[in-house]
Amino acid sequence: MTCALALAVLAESCVVRGPIGGTLTLEAEPELMPRLEAIVAGYPLPAGWRLPTPSESTTSRPIVSISLLAASRSEPLPRGAFPCGTRYLAAQADIAQDLYSVSPRRAEEIGLSPLESIVPPRRALAVDGIWPGKAGYPFVQRLILSLRAPAGDSGGAIVKWLAAAAAAAAARDPRPIDLATAGDIQVGESEWPLLSGSEEGLSSLLRGGVLDLLRRPDIAVANLESTISARGFPNPRKRFRFRMPPGSAAALRKAGLGLVLLGNNHSLDFGSDAFEDTIADLDESGLAMVGAGRTLSEAAAARYIGAGPDRIAFIGYAFFPDEMLGFTLSEAAAGPTKAGVSADEAEAMGRVREAAVSGATVVVLAHGGVEYLEAPSSAARALYARFADAGAALVVGTHPHLLQGCEARNGSLIAYSLGNFLFTGEAEPPAAWKSAVLDFLIYGGKVRGIMVHPIVAGFDYTEIDQDQKTAETRFSGLCADLLVSK
Repeated sequence: MTCALALAVLAESCVVRGPIGGTLTLEAEPELMPRLEAIVAGYPLPAGWRLPTPSESTTSRPIVSISLLAASRSEPLPRGAFPCGTRYLAAQADIAQDLYSVSPRRAEEIGLSPLESIVPPRRALAVDGIWPGKAGYPFVQRLILSLRAPAGDSGGAIVKWLAAAAAAAAARDPRPIDLATAGDIQVGESEWPLLSGSEEGLSSLLRGGVLDLLRRPDIAVANLESTISARGFPNPRKRFRFRMPPGSAAALRKAGLGLVLLGNNHSLDFGSDAFEDTIADLDESGLAMVGAGRTLSEAAAARYIGAGPDRIAFIGYAFFPDEMLGFTLSEAAAGPTKAGVSADEAEAMGRVREAAVSGATVVVLAHGGVEYLEAPSSAARALYARFADAGAALVVGTHPHLLQGCEARNGSLIAYSLGNFLFTGEAEPPAAWKSAVLDFLIYGGKVRGIMVHPIVAGFDYTEIDQDQKTAETRFSGLCADLLVSK
């Protein structure tokens, strides 16, 4: 596909005493002007070249034209042109609309918009299940800087600037990132042998393509609702105590997970020794963790994945209510010299602001709310809104064991609960069986899209829910309910 979209920088040559230079004026359609301004601002102009003042008239002078063109990536690069980035176009829908993936033809009928212009509560649609940035996505353009100078005028220093500025812009150009988010994980003792890390064992736990949901995206995260240890004693102030065998973190990493939230109400089910073992098991496997640590500073710390414009900061937080037998959040909370979970809101908000100021895309993984409800609690809505206001582009919740909807807040996105992902050996209510892995498309520091991958989290294993359309309709309804209840 070729789109006749272009930005132009009109460069006027002028004869001056000393170095040859000129005045550059910037011209672009409104949607593309920010890219052009960023290129010029991001790489210093050569000596003698400048931007005009608003009152200057330059129409009578000879013109050197520097253009930024958006064209099909299949077209050959023109002579004297330099690639400086990629532009993605996508159809879009409202957050509560029951539409997630369309055909190329339907996308064009809906209308294509630059991906960077799609911000919550709007979201980009996949094309035949493929996100922008993945092989086979059809609506991709190459951005090109090129020079057109009058006959006999090579442009001099501005040509060298053109090449250098294009290279610098390409290095800063973000890529779309597919972030898969899965819900609660704990594996009952009967299934422990399947956590040996063998492909056969993993395929028995995560059946019918569920492993692909974790391995296909760029990053996959989940909530580890368990300790990993053979040591410790069951916490007498808790009704449910979960543990998994040593080496489980390596199995989860092999399954495709890149990071887990440990800041939850089960990380201390078997005491401090098991808690230490869990952190050690995660560290040894290379599976990243947020939301818990040996001190508050460690528990609240951001974990960065990626680099440059694609860097994502993950921050974990716990705010679960008191349990039936009296186990409280304050017992689990980390302190300056105390191991535990990240539960200091001021500390967590500070980490969010710090990461946002650094230029990273901030994703908060939080654990709290009320269990077995399809609507988030008022406390969860208020807290997650504060995280968004502090600079989080995405807030993702767990703990209710049921899938809940998403809503937008000032260009950020909040997903209140992912439900269960792998929760074996527990007789969960039927409402908790139907869940989903939510894929979020992140680009340029914002969430641009959502895809729903339905699963059935059963007593012995998790498998794909084949009724995709019903699951999408249900999820859209949950999102719509949030709009009504505002």
